Amino acid sequence: MHKNCFLSKFYNYPVSRVIYEINIDKRLKRFLKIGDEVPSEGQIYEYLSRYSPDQYNNISNSFFKLFLKLNKNNKSEWIVDATPVACDINILKKYVSPEHLEKLNLDMGFSTTKGYYIGFKATVVLEKDSLCPISIIIHSGAKNDSKIFDEVLEELKRRRLLQKGQVILFDKGYYSMENYINAINKYNVVAVIFPKQYFTIEKLDARMSTTLDIFHDENTLENEKSLFLELTATLYEKLENWEELKPTRGLIEDFFKVCKDAFGLGEFHSYTESSMRRNIYLCILLSTLVIQQGFDTKTKLQQLAEGRIDLEPIKQRKSKKSTKSEETNENQEVGEKTEEQTTLKIKKEEQSTLVPFA
Repeated sequence: MHKNCFLSKFYNYPVSRVIYEINIDKRLKRFLKIGDEVPSEGQIYEYLSRYSPDQYNNISNSFFKLFLKLNKNNKSEWIVDATPVACDINILKKYVSPEHLEKLNLDMGFSTTKGYYIGFKATVVLEKDSLCPISIIIHSGAKNDSKIFDEVLEELKRRRLLQKGQVILFDKGYYSMENYINAINKYNVVAVIFPKQYFTIEKLDARMSTTLDIFHDENTLENEKSLFLELTATLYEKLENWEELKPTRGLIEDFFKVCKDAFGLGEFHSYTESSMRRNIYLCILLSTLVIQQGFDTKTKLQQLAEGRIDLEPIKQRKSKKSTKSEETNENQEVGEKTEEQTTLKIKKEEQSTLVPFA
């Protein structure tokens, strides 16, 4: 049944359409190793509803660990960003009351790309080198990114994924002076949050200080001080050159583009919290499984988002205008020369031959 579910996600088809295609095509049955009895639509949905969204999250994290073990670069940077995911509810045609949303455990949100929508906000922590998610956090509605900052780091700390000195890139939406300081003092990581216009390192340095907890133990006091100075120096260095990190942060935008354009993450035909969360986890898991098959560069991610999974380079085709211009240039070069051109050419040749003897 999980094959039918992944097929519906992969081709962005409803489950009923997938079942119909399998029933009419024997080659597809042999490829999927499915017998004569194809499960019905109700059986597939019943199978998916057996597990809670948290269990789907644990299943996804177990797969992510396998891919992260293949990447032995411990100094790889992490990227954090969020994307809106809407339910298939048309709020323009039908008014949805807050009481009805509360019964469904849904919330109204707003984003610059979707406008007002009913759905969730999926926050993903992505590793730069392997392009594999490390953690997925889902919130109802559109919670402010600066408030999600502590929750993201706390989840990584709970799962024992944070390492001292880890560099994590955040968008401008997570900007806050307190977030810079808390990342170093509370989690011992460097949170490179892209600054806003009024930000200066002098302002941050004036507010940067250690907590009083480091003075409780004299044995670890020097180590804590040296670690604090090391992390702050790394943070200031990254913030001075934060514009150079834009291409790196753009990788998660390409990752979300694959999830949305190729596998339909932007909107699901679901109306409950559990089904929406389940679809989000399965969609990101499927996107990761496909990306790990060799789509590890920016150009390949863009090809995958456009549906080109052949991994062949893009053929550059000459336009008709360029061919016509080349033909006209050739005709002009081959054309007969006038008397003035021939006389000028003869004078230049004579001049070039007589110069050495002058």
